[in-house]
Amino acid sequence: MKKRNVIFALLLGAVASFTSCSKDDDLTPEEIEAKEKQELVAEITTNFETITSAQWAFKEFQPSDDLLAASETEDGLSARTRIQDAKHAKNFNLVLSFKVDGDLLQPKVAMNVPEEELEAKVLAYLSESYGIPVTEVWGSLKSYLAQFRRVIAAPLAADDLGTDDITSEETGLCIFSISMRDFSELSYDDTVLAQKKLIEGNSDKIYINADGTLTVETTSTDYGVSKLILEEVK
Repeated sequence: MKKRNVIFALLLGAVASFTSCSKDDDLTPEEIEAKEKQELVAEITTNFETITSAQWAFKEFQPSDDLLAASETEDGLSARTRIQDAKHAKNFNLVLSFKVDGDLLQPKVAMNVPEEELEAKVLAYLSESYGIPVTEVWGSLKSYLAQFRRVIAAPLAADDLGTDDITSEETGLCIFSISMRDFSELSYDDTVLAQKKLIEGNSDKIYINADGTLTVETTSTDYGVSKLILEEVK
């Protein structure tokens, strides 16, 4: 009796598998592609939600070869500043998170250092940048805090946003919002190519690595693609 039950179960499994294959066989190539795209977009959505529901600590900045080369030239002030900003941003223990704002998400960058240490860290940055001891912050302290927050916030912003659209010089905080890219008008092939370009209006890639860290690419017309590496705060 048990043997018959086993055979019957195997037959049922075979019928179910055949039925599933038959359903796919009945689809046109266009319908199959639409189904595959739907599955891919579902996977992309999961990735986006995984990233934006977590908190991410700034781990390192990986400058492109062109950015490094430019920083060593006489006219490479812009490149040197970018590398210097990323280097000193680590001293502020930056942590990226996302706040739900209706249908949008607002990036927030926390500085996990005592408030009384902020000025000293900015002075250290200015002293190294100018090659002389600086004992007084020039201008607004909060404008420098905005500058360091932009190190990990700016790569998430839409490509057409300017500095003043990303952070406030008065508060030092992030002031922009993001949403997931709309893949509805893309073909399946274009969706495959764009699957790591998660943010609407932003042409850079964002993806979770095998070791669980997060890579945020940041592209410059002059220096190519550099990378920010962040690690999840558990």
